Amino acid sequence: MLRIHSEIGKLNQVIVHRPGNEFKMVHPSMLAEQLFEATPFLSGAQKEHDAFTGILRDAGVEVIELRDLFSKAMNDAHARRHFTDDFIKASHIQSKGLAKSLAAYYDSLSVEDFVERVFCGIRGDTTDVMDSATLAGLTTGNSLFLVRPLTNAYFTRDACVNVGYNYFLSRMATVEREREPLLYKYAIEYTDVYKGKPTKNIYDPKYPWHIEGGCFMQLNADTVLIGCSPRTDTRAIEQLIDPLYDQGVTNIYIFDFTNTHEVLFFDDMLSMVDAETFIFNPLLSGIVPVYKIVPNPDGDPYLSFVSDDWKVALEKALGAKPNFIPCGGDDPITSAWETWNMGSNLLTIAPGEVVGLARAEVTLDLLDKAGIKVHSFACPELTRGRAGCRCMALPVNRDEI
Repeated sequence: MLRIHSEIGKLNQVIVHRPGNEFKMVHPSMLAEQLFEATPFLSGAQKEHDAFTGILRDAGVEVIELRDLFSKAMNDAHARRHFTDDFIKASHIQSKGLAKSLAAYYDSLSVEDFVERVFCGIRGDTTDVMDSATLAGLTTGNSLFLVRPLTNAYFTRDACVNVGYNYFLSRMATVEREREPLLYKYAIEYTDVYKGKPTKNIYDPKYPWHIEGGCFMQLNADTVLIGCSPRTDTRAIEQLIDPLYDQGVTNIYIFDFTNTHEVLFFDDMLSMVDAETFIFNPLLSGIVPVYKIVPNPDGDPYLSFVSDDWKVALEKALGAKPNFIPCGGDDPITSAWETWNMGSNLLTIAPGEVVGLARAEVTLDLLDKAGIKVHSFACPELTRGRAGCRCMALPVNRDEI
């Protein structure tokens, strides 16, 4: 049953994606487009991911593989047909003839091969797919990929957000990632992973405004924090207000990161590791305007300015004085190094118990000294995609706190 009311309740169930052959499609000439800083080594990345999920399983967490869910959904012929239409449309195919050829090619594959092609993309030299009758088809055929691979799909937290007993599918800001939420759409609709209490998507997929999972944080059943940034649009946030109120959220705080170059996502900035303890990015200036959305019985909700010091605002949102632990400690070089290497991007698996990356040695030591139980694993390959443990896990069920 879907149930997420905090960042820290004991984690019972989580969705992950073990990197597959799509990692071999990260091309040196396309690193910026594919959102990697270097080409990853697949077998090394898989060993790292296995270490990560091993920690979760040892802690009693049920680990669900996204690819397995999606494959199960694609065994339904109706689901597969509609997914193919949605996927081709979201892939921005320039030629109608090529789109038709792609649909026929996808339809000819076994479920296993179909899923593989969804994740790995379709290369430009695939002879079974072509459109030689139009200019768009001929020029597209010279590309490395006719359909781009889903190289970032292992960051399962980004493309879907579970909140309370409901969820919303992200609308990704980069073309490279905008198809990923479709995997969750069909996995949710055609498998029983969210069985139990009725759930619904609380963000209409027809809305054009971007919102991504890394910008959303739930402190408790009553309070959520949303980061407004180049990846999450203010108009998207506005569309979530009433649905969040409807499920019992009473406090919505908006952190304005639009003029802060250091931050794209909330989980670039801080992770909640206990009821009042946060690991944070010390390189981020304290000057971040924060607003609270206030219900208005006579009309639309309105914004109330809270503070331009995000630490003060977080204290008000939490209703207690937080304990802030700086990522990398007080040394500016160590802080920069460990923040760059995702030291502040932690997955909390129970109050006061976290999973982090072994390379953030100073940060993990500070957490240990603060009484936080720390699990860690080496992660040189997975971090080439520029994210950490929180990004690689989509919590589905947590205990109440």
